[in-house]
Amino acid sequence: MATDRDFITRPLTRDEAQVFAEMLLSGVPVAEVVPYFWDRSVTEAELVACETAWPQQEAVREAVQRMTGGTAWHKMDDPERLDVALKKHYSELAYFLWTTNYAECDGGAKTKADTCRQAIEAKVAGMAGRESPLAQFYHDLLTRYESEPVKVQ
Repeated sequence: MATDRDFITRPLTRDEAQVFAEMLLSGVPVAEVVPYFWDRSVTEAELVACETAWPQQEAVREAVQRMTGGTAWHKMDDPERLDVALKKHYSELAYFLWTTNYAECDGGAKTKADTCRQAIEAKVAGMAGRESPLAQFYHDLLTRYESEPVKVQ
């Protein structure tokens, strides 16, 4: 008979690892991904053990690597690593919005939902990481002013 330890350390199949990686990269927290692969009820200790062990499985790491461009995280150059990290982060923000009913939010959850929405709106509008249009106009104006020759009158 399989023991609790066997359950925790069982290797995910290649297909399971692929789905596991897809769910992680779509922004779903590990604690919510792991239960999809259970075929029985588990204890809180088993949940925590699986949350730690399963993302480290070779098949999961390989699936994540395939889905993020084929290069291992530690071998990515800075632009590639930052791009992968930002994509994952925006997916996490979107997942939070998707799973949170704004009408039921209060306090910190409402602030978090507002922050997620604002960040996603800026990303969708092409303004993520940029200044506001007014601030950009001001900087452009200063640059133009500073580049013009000074006229003595």
